[in-house]
Amino acid sequence: MKKTIENIGPLHLFAWVTLFELGTAVVIPVGMDAKQDAWIVTLSGCLIGMTFFSLVFGGLYRLYPDMPLTAYTRRIAGSFLGWLIGFGYLLYFMYIASRNIRDFIDLLTAAAYDATPMFALGAFMMVAVGYIISLGIEVFGRTAFIFFLLCCFVFMFIVALVLLSDLSDFHRIEPILGEGWRPIWSALLPTGLTFPFGEMVVMSMFLPYLNKKYKAVRITAGAMAFSAILLCIATFVNISVLGIEIASRSTFPLFTSLSRLRLAEIVQRLDSVVLFLLIITSFFKIGTFMFASVLAAQDLFKISNYKTLVMPIGVIVLLTSLTIAGNLTEHLKEGLKIVPYYMHLPMQFAIPVCLLLLGLIRRAFRRSRSASAAPSS
Repeated sequence: MKKTIENIGPLHLFAWVTLFELGTAVVIPVGMDAKQDAWIVTLSGCLIGMTFFSLVFGGLYRLYPDMPLTAYTRRIAGSFLGWLIGFGYLLYFMYIASRNIRDFIDLLTAAAYDATPMFALGAFMMVAVGYIISLGIEVFGRTAFIFFLLCCFVFMFIVALVLLSDLSDFHRIEPILGEGWRPIWSALLPTGLTFPFGEMVVMSMFLPYLNKKYKAVRITAGAMAFSAILLCIATFVNISVLGIEIASRSTFPLFTSLSRLRLAEIVQRLDSVVLFLLIITSFFKIGTFMFASVLAAQDLFKISNYKTLVMPIGVIVLLTSLTIAGNLTEHLKEGLKIVPYYMHLPMQFAIPVCLLLLGLIRRAFRRSRSASAAPSS
């Protein structure tokens, strides 16, 4: 019986990457340490992230177009060391999935579900994520495209509301570069770079499934740029409505901004729109890391059907999310001050660069051996 090979189309990948990049970044402030220049932090992080992804992960993808990250680590670094590196990425993907679930739970708890147990909120999300993963990568990509269109409509609605509202003042975004580049670099390195653009390392698990492989790097880079524009729009909304002082102190500024916006006393209290947006984008952020964990475990442990791994990995991720921190403040401090230095930088940047260099050296060595083995004329 011929095995069915799953694949995703370019539009589906574009939608998937966009929703993944938005994730929890759409509600958690990014680069607010740069004050009104937070949008420059987002664009700078996107530019560096696009360049790095195109050069490093694009280079690895061209060397091993049919292999996910956990497979070509063994090809490059050897069976034993490569397996350990791949296992490290498996744990990393599971850990980041648990952090994103905790972000999701904490916002829902703070916004509307303060009497609902955290376990129940996380369990409902995990059931939905596990179900869509069990349907396969094609269904995941098609679902992303549908919700991508819906999210674009929501963003257009938010922009129209801000432009028509009397509470927004775009002069609050000025002055641009009022304090120079130093606050921007301080906010960019490492947090503004590793979150969310550095997290594109996880997409290296899915690029082999693209049915038009020659478009992989261009599509992902374009989706990163588009998501950066949407994140800049969210930043403009936060600062123009709240002002930089309130926006920088708020835990979830977009939620606070839309709760204040109103239009002619008819359209008001739109914090539910943020919850709707958060649920969609968090679903795909969590689902992407979960799916990558499942595929990594399948590859490392030689499991024939990855669907049998969805439940056990989902339970581990859910329990980790509940025990990862005692409260929201501790969770955000760990995620913004500790994790970027000790986990994101090595897993997102250092190891992939080493893998690419070793892969290029191996390819050059193979070519030299082939040339020396060829009969001389």
